[in-house]
Amino acid sequence: ILEEDPGDLDAQLRMGLIYGELKDYPKAISSLTQILTVRPDELKVRDYLGLIYEESKDHESAIRAYEHNLKLQPNYFEGHMHLGFLLYRLKRFPDAVSHLTYAVKLSPKQADAHLLLGLTYLQTEQYETASQTFEAGVLHNPGNADLHFNLGTAYDKLNRFDDVVRAMETVLRLDSKHADALNYLGYSYAERGIKIEEAVSLTKRAVSLKPDNGYYVDSLGWAFFKMGLLDEALAEIKRAVSLVGDDPVIFEHLGEIYLKQGLIKDAREAWLRSLELDPSNLKLIERFRERGMGDPTLEERVRQAKRRVPDRTSPQQAIP
Repeated sequence: ILEEDPGDLDAQLRMGLIYGELKDYPKAISSLTQILTVRPDELKVRDYLGLIYEESKDHESAIRAYEHNLKLQPNYFEGHMHLGFLLYRLKRFPDAVSHLTYAVKLSPKQADAHLLLGLTYLQTEQYETASQTFEAGVLHNPGNADLHFNLGTAYDKLNRFDDVVRAMETVLRLDSKHADALNYLGYSYAERGIKIEEAVSLTKRAVSLKPDNGYYVDSLGWAFFKMGLLDEALAEIKRAVSLVGDDPVIFEHLGEIYLKQGLIKDAREAWLRSLELDPSNLKLIERFRERGMGDPTLEERVRQAKRRVPDRTSPQQAIP
């Protein structure tokens, strides 16, 4: 097409998008840049260019593309959203808040703007502001399950458990197969030792929807543990370890199950692994000591020292 009419900018755009789909980023960037040379005010084309830069990991060029659009049109909603989302992903949270707040003002009924702004506040531990942001989003979008879900997580950070339950129940009324809500509510019950049968039921439903999600599997195992079904709990937690790998909470759960089964050595090893992954878990450190398992902080220092010293008995270092 382009050989017949090199000036066909619509064809140039199609080719640029095709190159992007094929991950041929240099050709995609070249095609879109050529269009912008002729039509520098094409905001959507520059949006596509920014997205291509993002996919190619050239984040600074993507930022410049989005900022250029906002210079051309300061009230461009999509421009603030693109830039805000990229800055969020880059953990440049104050800048992300600035653009996402503006996006919410430009389009207060847009669910994604509230959602992303609220998530940014969660990342910066501004939980009250996050909850208020999600509440505003819910007010405009009462049928949006993801807004209700994230509102529930914000309430959890504020220790408003009754509100957490109400939010998650709302999510499940809107979408009975919302796996995150099923898992979140089920695990919350199990962790608090309440409504254990419901906790098992909820986490089972979550696992049935996403059987390879190791965190859901861990939640089911923990609910089994709280119900006293130790064999079932151990099987699920071991499967969670195989799916997720190194996660401090899962290893802590594994240690609790071993301890309940009287397998002290196995419990100790699981907890040491948990503390190696998260040395800040003061409650587990104290529990470790209370059980007469020694000082995990000292043991971890010894392990680290051993990792720093070469193994003198390795084949490469053995003395003939």
